[in-house]
Amino acid sequence: MKKTRLKSLLHQYLNNTISHADCIELLNYINNSGTDNIADVINQELFSLKEGPEFRGEQSQKVLNRIKSDPRFAVKPVVSQTGQDNVIKLYQRSWFKIAVALLVFCTAGVLILNHRNNTVKTSNKVANDNQKSAIIVPGSKKAILTMANGKTIVLASAANGVLAKTGASNVLKTHNGQIVYDLNAATGNSPVGATTISYNTLTTPRGGEYQVVLPDGTKVWLNAASSITYPTAFTGNERRVKLSGEAYFEVAKNKEKPFYVSINNVQVRVLGTHFNIAAYSDDDRITTTLLEGSVQVTKNNTLSLLKPGQQAVVSNSSDQIAVSEANIDDAMAWKNGYFIFNDDNITGIMKKVSRWYNVDVEYRGNYNDQQFGGTFYRSKSIIELLDHLQKIGKLHFTISGRRIIVMD
Repeated sequence: MKKTRLKSLLHQYLNNTISHADCIELLNYINNSGTDNIADVINQELFSLKEGPEFRGEQSQKVLNRIKSDPRFAVKPVVSQTGQDNVIKLYQRSWFKIAVALLVFCTAGVLILNHRNNTVKTSNKVANDNQKSAIIVPGSKKAILTMANGKTIVLASAANGVLAKTGASNVLKTHNGQIVYDLNAATGNSPVGATTISYNTLTTPRGGEYQVVLPDGTKVWLNAASSITYPTAFTGNERRVKLSGEAYFEVAKNKEKPFYVSINNVQVRVLGTHFNIAAYSDDDRITTTLLEGSVQVTKNNTLSLLKPGQQAVVSNSSDQIAVSEANIDDAMAWKNGYFIFNDDNITGIMKKVSRWYNVDVEYRGNYNDQQFGGTFYRSKSIIELLDHLQKIGKLHFTISGRRIIVMD
């Protein structure tokens, strides 16, 4: 079977649009492609076809259990060449491994293998609310720049070019949605005669994201509902910024001037490195994930040094700093344009949804015992996201204006 044909059949199957004949073709191929090595065969033939982030394996056993309990996933008997009937079922082989391989190719987003009896009903419920939710669109490049004198600039509507002048530089908006401070500021030196340090603040609303190149050349990607405050020129022997929310940093190297990020009473110290900090006020912890270089995380008298690939989690209620191996894909998902749900509960997922789609969330029921896994592009509509969540969990959604109601 050609790869393109196999890919097409898998997509149809996972999206529940496959015909009976095509389903027989796919399952016969899987059944006849090997015995113990069937999962390896699928991986070898399909790995190069990935079009997006692959799914996590944590949900595979749950998906498998649901497949086994759903009689619609068994197909009619197929007559073999020997004249005997062979009943092919989805769980006939090493299906934990096969489920993992199949999940890679569900590029539409979140896992969609839970076909409960009320799937159509709940899906239609979200679809029927489409008119009400027409104004709900994914986030985009939106932010407000607040100058030292209190002047605010709405960047989404501001023209490209020079936005303002500070004592150290011009503030520019580029064509690709980025704030840049000119080269005079990038040297880190104040102009002759400057006696005070002024600060700017870049703030993204819910449903917004933005980038800024700080006066020293440090690049910052700001997630939704976040803000960063920084000087218009880094003077003295250090560089300090304040963060609220979430941001990814690529710090310009300068051994003479260490770079500090302050989040309430937590401080991250770096010389030149790439890292992500998640510090939303409605979360109970601050998470720093290091991709490159080294950082030192400090809270009061407690400190920890991170190596690349590690993550520090600081609880808001204590000084303890927990260091562990990081899941880089999870930490960087938002910057790379997608959500990753890795055995997350619905409240954690809906926090991300609320920030990115600028919606409020209301809960009617208790869903703490449910966990969800999968990947979903942030450019997709909220209707698609909610529909997929319904298919893998025992819940459904109603949309009223900009409010999402989660119900059992």
